[in-house]
Amino acid sequence: MNRKKQYIRIAGLLLIILLSVGNLRPGQAQQMPELIERAHTAGIEQSQIESLVNRAEQRGINAEELTGMLIQAVAMAEQNLPYEMIFQKAFEGMAKGVPAQRMQPVLDEIVLNTGRAAEFVDVWVEKPAVAEMVSRSGGNMNRESFRNEMVKVSSNALSQSYDRDQLNEILNTIADDEAFERTNPSGILTAVNILSDLPGSSGERSSTAGVVLRALRAGFSASDLQKLPEAINMAQRRSQLPAAAVVEGVSQQLQGGVPAAQILQNLFNGNIGGGPPGNMPPGLGGNRPGNNSGMD
Repeated sequence: MNRKKQYIRIAGLLLIILLSVGNLRPGQAQQMPELIERAHTAGIEQSQIESLVNRAEQRGINAEELTGMLIQAVAMAEQNLPYEMIFQKAFEGMAKGVPAQRMQPVLDEIVLNTGRAAEFVDVWVEKPAVAEMVSRSGGNMNRESFRNEMVKVSSNALSQSYDRDQLNEILNTIADDEAFERTNPSGILTAVNILSDLPGSSGERSSTAGVVLRALRAGFSASDLQKLPEAINMAQRRSQLPAAAVVEGVSQQLQGGVPAAQILQNLFNGNIGGGPPGNMPPGLGGNRPGNNSGMD
């Protein structure tokens, strides 16, 4: 059975299931074959549609809500956006028992932010340095898959209230930095993905992004970068220092050439400046809560 016939089969199966779960209006029933044909043309995997339908039926999601999810996935696929994000979030919500009406705003936000992310990511991946970096990776990730993954992590950052222009600037800064010649797609994706996990307010994001860039320069691997947000948060809790002080301490360790593994261990131990426990960057000791030195 070829792929076209498989989609005709699933269109009929889907229509039967949608009718069985109820709340499918006559007009929607007529649109279903067209929707499945659009999904086929856009390249959506049949197995994903089947999984979505089966899980929705098990969770009692009605036909109208299920159709809405499919429409969002198809619309993203037709715009060459990573539509898998809709399925993944829908599966996650169903597994947690989240009602469909509460999932819908989240799915709407994914559609919006993914489109916004693609606007600048599509320009960014055309940079010669980016193309060279992907080529240098030895085929572990081709340009299209790297683009899609970058859209995903950028969309996630936007959903965490990262400013679009600020994120675009961070990407351009990373691509223009000397560290870009020594990194790989996995490292860059992780670097962008952890931005929203780092502590600090929106006004401090330039400094936290700077730490990520310096970590790339220092040779942090993707695995090292994944541990950095947790390590910084642990250091902040143990030292009771503001996020800015911890970030400054990490910057000083990076600039001092301390190896990645040692920096992470220092942070987990609360060694902000890389010295004994509780050590902190010069000039920031007065920021510790309860420390009134220098104040009358």
